[in-house]
Amino acid sequence: MKRIENIRIGISGTRGIVGETLSPELVVNLTCAFSTLIGGGKVAVATDTRVSGDVVKHSVLSALIFSGITPVDTFTLPTPSLEIYVKEKKLNGGIIITASHNPEEWNGLKFVDNRGLFLSPFAALNLIDIYYQGSFKIPTENKFPDVEIEKEAFKVHKEKILKIVDVERIRKKHFKVLVDAGGGVGTRFDRELLEYLGCRVKMVYEEDDSNERFPRNPEPIAENLSKASEMIQNGDYDIGFAQDSDGDRLCILDESGRVFGGELTLAAALYGYLAKQKAGKIVINLSTSRVTEYLAKRFGHSVSKSPVGEINVVEQMIKEGAVAGGEGNGGVIIPQVHHCRDSFTGMALVLDSMAADDKKISQITAEFPQFKMVSSKIPLSMTGAHRIISLLKEEYPNGNTQDGLRVDTPCYWFHVRPSNTEPILRIVAEGNEGEIETILSQLTDKIKKMSR
Repeated sequence: MKRIENIRIGISGTRGIVGETLSPELVVNLTCAFSTLIGGGKVAVATDTRVSGDVVKHSVLSALIFSGITPVDTFTLPTPSLEIYVKEKKLNGGIIITASHNPEEWNGLKFVDNRGLFLSPFAALNLIDIYYQGSFKIPTENKFPDVEIEKEAFKVHKEKILKIVDVERIRKKHFKVLVDAGGGVGTRFDRELLEYLGCRVKMVYEEDDSNERFPRNPEPIAENLSKASEMIQNGDYDIGFAQDSDGDRLCILDESGRVFGGELTLAAALYGYLAKQKAGKIVINLSTSRVTEYLAKRFGHSVSKSPVGEINVVEQMIKEGAVAGGEGNGGVIIPQVHHCRDSFTGMALVLDSMAADDKKISQITAEFPQFKMVSSKIPLSMTGAHRIISLLKEEYPNGNTQDGLRVDTPCYWFHVRPSNTEPILRIVAEGNEGEIETILSQLTDKIKKMSR
């Protein structure tokens, strides 16, 4: 991972500030490196709704054509839709132009392989090596492919979602839904899915006249969803949904305007789906709440944990044949649709559960165990962070060491890991409110003493 001020180049792609660190040269060279990695064929290209999306896309398309790759321009499209399209249409790869939940001045590239999945850590490291070496394979003959146009790619995604829910049962409820897409891709596609499911839909920023592309911070967390929460409190809605700019992460608001957060959103989305599946395996990452574990075991499923990061969860799901999985940032992963985080699938599953149980979402989640999750971070170099992890492993020899160290006890758990993007050590803990804060404080103090 290379991290300079305002730029990140690593196994999850690249992000930078457009016009500063995300330059045309960087975009072209990374695209040429990706073209070299996959070797040829067709590559789907999509953007989120950032103003810079089309500008960056021109560089991507040119680099693909120059490399002998046929670009398939899918225009503005959710990240999960692009991944699904690549797999279903048997393309050689995909490039998503997005900075996910970063502010609007950022943009970046996410790379997808021919399985419709983000690059594995090994493939991503190969891509980075090709980029830094500048060893691009450029055809010598002057034969350049044309750009192919695809404006209906989302329909492939929607059709797969509709196969895993009871459409008629949801339609009969006529749910009134408030959606806060934050100016992201959801503004283009939420209505198409939700209205097909018989919902009466209100978009939070539908009548916004500020001319801001992203009227709120793109990350769908409580502090950025005050307007949606207020609208639900003052209105008559059955549920609220919020998404990030590229549509892979979901956040639920209940009928009172309470914001669930990513952990409870994941559990709520999986609840009804897990109840219908034969006993199988569920995969979550090491920093995900025990609430999802509780639900999995309640419905007869076993739980496996992976290192943090979508591709790590997905690769383990594929290896173990998992029926579902996800990450506690609202990243719902249902293999029947695709092995990717998918806010659209999450919305449909939640509505399906509400219709099946004839309950409000607050009533469904009231049955879940009540845990408190807390976190902290300590500034440390990568070397320093790994030294701390080594010391903690000696103190907790029975901990899970896949990704830093996770220690489980009957009453609480904690996970300590070096960040993939910043020179910090991340600490996450979960347990009973009133106790877990003290446990986190004691652990943080211990680590700070170790680092001296």
